[in-house]
Amino acid sequence: MNLKRGFLILSLAGLTAAAPALRAQGHFEFSGHYGRWSLNLLGNLAKDALNDMIKDELEGRILEDIQDSYPGFSLTSYEQSLDFGSGGDNFGLSFRFYPGGHRGSFSLGLAVEKCSFRVSPSVTSLMQLQEAGTMATATFSGSADAEARIKALAFLLTFRWDILPSMVVHPYITFGGGISTAKALDDSSVSYSYTGQLTGSAIPTETVEGSDTKTLRELKDEAETDFPLPNFLPFLQLNLGLKARLTGNIHLFVDGGVLNGFILRAGAALRL
Repeated sequence: MNLKRGFLILSLAGLTAAAPALRAQGHFEFSGHYGRWSLNLLGNLAKDALNDMIKDELEGRILEDIQDSYPGFSLTSYEQSLDFGSGGDNFGLSFRFYPGGHRGSFSLGLAVEKCSFRVSPSVTSLMQLQEAGTMATATFSGSADAEARIKALAFLLTFRWDILPSMVVHPYITFGGGISTAKALDDSSVSYSYTGQLTGSAIPTETVEGSDTKTLRELKDEAETDFPLPNFLPFLQLNLGLKARLTGNIHLFVDGGVLNGFILRAGAALRL
């Protein structure tokens, strides 16, 4: 039994066990939502993390290309600066059980989330090199563009507390977590391209460029030589929201918070 299947079985078992004992007063809720996703709200925290992730890969790739033509040159310094944009969509369906009935605050839910997230860093880089024998120097100055695209179908187990649920408009807080299907590793990819000028005292000026695209599955297989990685993507959710009761059974809601980044969502719910 893989981890994803076990997670679903335990989640369904928990709901099934709770429902019969509280059927007389409990009720169910079905909802759908749409959201917009971003990392930009993280500001410098996200920028620094992305810069660190990209730096080693890009530095190594540029240096390797230069040393293919000039094997005597070695790296003396490397600097890069980064800007990035991010965005994406999130569609979801949720099934919740309120053991306390219509006046209850706590609920347990299962959600299916279809996520499409994109992060697009833009990098400028400056590399200094030196040849050991002649002490000749060279400089590479260039730019690079990258894109990480995550496409995943995820299953989440969530816990929610409605605050003052008897009010027509009331706040709530939701937290939970889950995993994607294994297919997310094949559908998600990381790509980059770079170009720049190599100049030096003992070499002609020339253009150095390259590009590469890999799926998360390929990156995982490469990393297996150092440490094992799971066959799924983890998801963490923490949201604060407002819910408005239109009728006894129909509710509208809007919330914001964390879903592996910042997300704003809106949707409708039907209570039975």
